[in-house]
Amino acid sequence: MVGRMVLQTSMVAVALLVARSAAADPITLTGNVANDFNPATNPDVVVIPHSDTPIHIAQPAWMTSSGLVSGWNIQDIRLDYVPKTDTMYVGVNTFGIAGNVDGNGTPGVPDPRLTAAGGSDPANFGGDKAMAVGFAPLAGTYNATSPPAPVIVAGVPGNAAQKAAGTGLDGFTVSKWSPAGGSGGPNYDLVTSFGKTLTAGMGNLAFDPSAAHPGFEFSITNFSKLLGANPLNGLVVSAQDGSVQSVVTGKDYVFSTPIEAQEIPEPATWLVWAGLAGGLAWSHRRSRRARRSSSFPRIGQ
Repeated sequence: MVGRMVLQTSMVAVALLVARSAAADPITLTGNVANDFNPATNPDVVVIPHSDTPIHIAQPAWMTSSGLVSGWNIQDIRLDYVPKTDTMYVGVNTFGIAGNVDGNGTPGVPDPRLTAAGGSDPANFGGDKAMAVGFAPLAGTYNATSPPAPVIVAGVPGNAAQKAAGTGLDGFTVSKWSPAGGSGGPNYDLVTSFGKTLTAGMGNLAFDPSAAHPGFEFSITNFSKLLGANPLNGLVVSAQDGSVQSVVTGKDYVFSTPIEAQEIPEPATWLVWAGLAGGLAWSHRRSRRARRSSSFPRIGQ
C-alpha cells in the first residue's frame, strides 16, 4: 500500500493530508444532519443507514392521508469522531423535524386530531419525548444475536426523573447505561436506561429541533475515556426514540450496529507518505531538467 502511495505526486499526497487535517477539525452543528455530516465533504463521517421509507413506524391513517410523517421516523445516524479533541459528534437524521409527533412542522402546536385521540406533542422534547443513542466498544467478533451492552447512553431520556437530572438542553445528558429499564438483547430500551451522569463527557444538544434546525445533533467530550477504548478500533451503536404520550405513533429503533475498525493512518504516517511522494516528484522534476539541459541548448550557452 505504501508503495502505491509513493507513486502518487506530492500534490496528491498533500491534498490527502490537507483533506484529512480539515476533516479532523470540529464540525459546526446547524441542526441539518445531512449537511453537517456529509461524507462527500468529510471522509471521517460514518453513516449508519436505517430506512429509506419515510413512514416505517405506526401512525394513524389521517396522518398518512394528509401527507404527514412523524418525526420519530429515523433515516440514519451519522457520526464524526475527532481524535485530537476526543470528541464524538452525533447526528440523528430523521424524516421531518425530530420528535415532531404529528409531522405538522410545528412541535408544541399539535394537530387537533392528535389531541382528540388523546395524544400530545409538547414543545421541544417536553413530556416523555425521548431520543437516545448507545455506544459500546467493538471487541472481537460481533455477534448479532448477543451484541454488547451499551457503555454510554446519550440524548434526552424519556423517564421524568432521568430527564430532570440532565443538565443540558431539554434534559440532555450523557450517562452510563443502566439495565434497570432495559430489555436486553439486541433491542435495548435506551430511552429509559440512563444511569449515572458522566459529567466529563457532557457535550450538549445543539438545538431544540425545529423547522430551522430539524435534526437531533449533539457532542460527547472525552469520548474514548468514557468508552474505555479507542473508538477507531470499532464501535457498536444503537438508538431509540419515541413517546408514550404520543399515543397514535410508534417508537423507532436502530438495532445494535457494528462499525468496523477504521484503517486510518496516524498523522505521522501521512507525513512520511507525503514526504516520500514529494521527494519522488522533486527527483522526477530534477531528472527532467537534467535531460532538458543535455538535449536542448539554452540561451547563453
